[in-house]
Amino acid sequence: MASFHIRQYQDSDQKSVLDLFIRGMEEHIPATFRHMLTLPRTFLLLLGVPLAMVLVSGSWLLAAMSIFFVLLLMKLLARHPWK
Repeated sequence: MASFHIRQYQDSDQKSVLDLFIRGMEEHIPATFRHMLTLPRTFLLLLGVPLAMVLVSGSWLLAAMSIFFVLLLMKLLARHPWK
């Protein structure tokens, strides 16, 4: 017989169980972000936002900065469900 036993879940365990679940799910954030980059709609977003910026403002610098901010937003969205 094992020298340990598994006890039943109690309502007082909620915080520790939730923390354990969140830490486990955070391991998947990099893979989720890479998967988001391979989706066709993401590719269109990464091309469409800078192109729209160039057409509206005429600034290539603003278009380059918009790519950075779109990627940052995507990273935050990939992380958001687990926070």
